[in-house]
Amino acid sequence: MSAKSDDPVDMRSDKLTFEAFRFSIPKQRPAVGVVYPKPSPDPRKQFLVTERDPLDRPEFLRELELSVDESGTIAVFVHGYNYSYQEAVYWTAQLGADAGNVPPPVLFAWPSQGSLTGYVADRDEALASRTELTRLLELVSRARGVKHIVLFAHSMGSLIAIEAVRQLQLEERQDVSHKLEIYLAAADIDVDLFRSQLADIGRLPHPITLLVSKQDRALSFSSLLGQERPRVGQADVHDPRIATIARDMNLRIFDITALKDSDGLGHDRYASLAKSSEELIQAERSPAAPGHVGVIVFTAANKLLLDPIRVISASHQRAGMQ
Repeated sequence: MSAKSDDPVDMRSDKLTFEAFRFSIPKQRPAVGVVYPKPSPDPRKQFLVTERDPLDRPEFLRELELSVDESGTIAVFVHGYNYSYQEAVYWTAQLGADAGNVPPPVLFAWPSQGSLTGYVADRDEALASRTELTRLLELVSRARGVKHIVLFAHSMGSLIAIEAVRQLQLEERQDVSHKLEIYLAAADIDVDLFRSQLADIGRLPHPITLLVSKQDRALSFSSLLGQERPRVGQADVHDPRIATIARDMNLRIFDITALKDSDGLGHDRYASLAKSSEELIQAERSPAAPGHVGVIVFTAANKLLLDPIRVISASHQRAGMQ
């Protein structure tokens, strides 16, 4: 027996599947990165999935309500290029573990090839997933108690995120878009395309925050594939023209080059930022002038996890986690 609704969110979110995971996270672990389980897993050294439960839509909404913190904040993480579903789930757990007082993010998983050679295919899949992310943001916005949605996207996931925000604005869903606090880490977006997207989006209540680094070899490769067109995630904060662009486009641009990476490419420095995520969010909500540009080095001390982490995901996938 099935039921249909005239609610457009109900009708257009049917491509999403929902799951909840509980992780055991080692107290002592690398400052950046995930330690995946081995055939004989050791919970003292490796990340382990201890529970995995499929969720229907009402159960997912209940999980969302449990994830909202006292300030009405909930976070959504959009992974980047070359992430399998399994990797995306583990990285979300890592972000949740390091974030401390910030609620663990809801993962939006899109069907990446999970391969270095799958760049073009990943870009197509990313663009094909923007409507599903839009619908997810609408669902999150409707959860009881939600006042702020931290939308954190990495790499090619930034393209999906900004396209979803653009779609919300074009659909006049300001009830959703005005709750968003947007962070784009190592954004793999052509600069001219980004300007066009921002023109459609218009000025949001909260500035869009860019986490950038000139020393990002993955984005250099992306630029090469795009006929050497510059990428947003490589913006030079020392260029005075960037300050003008930030003011005009309602952006905050932080240079995170000094943060440690684990991929050898300088593309996953955002993971080091998780330990300072609460400070970053507070800075975004501060009365400082929108468009503030500066070089910020995050050096917060590592934290040790004492409790298990629960991750919920909304997945637009052709195949599940293997």
